[in-house]
Amino acid sequence: MNKWTDIANCIKDSERVVIMTHTNMDGDALGSALALCHALRSLGKRCVILLEDDIPGYLKFMHDHSEAEGEPFFVTDMPFEADLAVVVDCGDASRIEKRLDIYKSCANKICVDHHVPTEAFADQSVVEPEASATGLLVYELINELGVKMNKEIAEDLYVAILTDTGCFKYSNTTAECHLVTAELYKYGIEHEKLATLIYDTLDLAQVKLESAIVQWMDIFMDGKAVISYVTQDKLKEFGAAYDMTGSCIDVLRKIAGVEICAFLKEHTDGSIKLSLRAKSYADVNAVAKALGGGGHVKAAGATINAPMEEALRLTKAAIVKELLKY
Repeated sequence: MNKWTDIANCIKDSERVVIMTHTNMDGDALGSALALCHALRSLGKRCVILLEDDIPGYLKFMHDHSEAEGEPFFVTDMPFEADLAVVVDCGDASRIEKRLDIYKSCANKICVDHHVPTEAFADQSVVEPEASATGLLVYELINELGVKMNKEIAEDLYVAILTDTGCFKYSNTTAECHLVTAELYKYGIEHEKLATLIYDTLDLAQVKLESAIVQWMDIFMDGKAVISYVTQDKLKEFGAAYDMTGSCIDVLRKIAGVEICAFLKEHTDGSIKLSLRAKSYADVNAVAKALGGGGHVKAAGATINAPMEEALRLTKAAIVKELLKY
């Protein structure tokens, strides 16, 4: 019996499915969820993706093209009582906090993820931290379900893989990424259009924001670390939406000589969302764990409930501790 048999059987036996991702969804979370939702609807399942926050601006085009098919793919309130919950790209119940009651109410629960696990919170799981993207696992699941691949599903999976490998340039990129992507090309995906929408289309406010975070950055540990931030007041000053902050960590990551970069952004509720990246040898998952978060060795994050100044101090101290290992 392969790793997908029980999960595929559970899905086939279910009629009403709710899909959830982690909060502050990224391309892998959204692409994986949307691909699976399309696949399950093709099997005759009633299926929606339950959100608790807005879809980031750079991924809005995926929301727009999916909503022309009758019942919305994305909902903030459940239109039916689901008998199965599938959580993708999320290995921690705290990241579906506002949807937890709905999740628990489902008779069956499945988790498909590639983050370093914190605790098991589903009845059945396929969690593979070595997988480059959850989209690769969803691709396997869709094939196991016997769903006929089409352009729409292929493009959703392409976005998932493209974004979590940083256009196939991050250290998590594998031969499997390229082989699966080559299969997706067979269905006529508009790869250039998708990459342009995601990486080469910025509002003027976002350009101003990225410029500002460079001015505010602090480079330390002999140039091996950099940290920057943005507050709600500054976002308002630039006319920038919160979801425009997603690309800021990549601006910092490009600085020559930097091994660990950190970007902190103040949420509307006052909490501080931390994003971390490592280039080659450091483990930012260890940094994130020290601050109550987690993720991958080269990409991780945390939520810090403290004023920005204190959050910056705590983050900087955790980064120093990690870099002193080397």
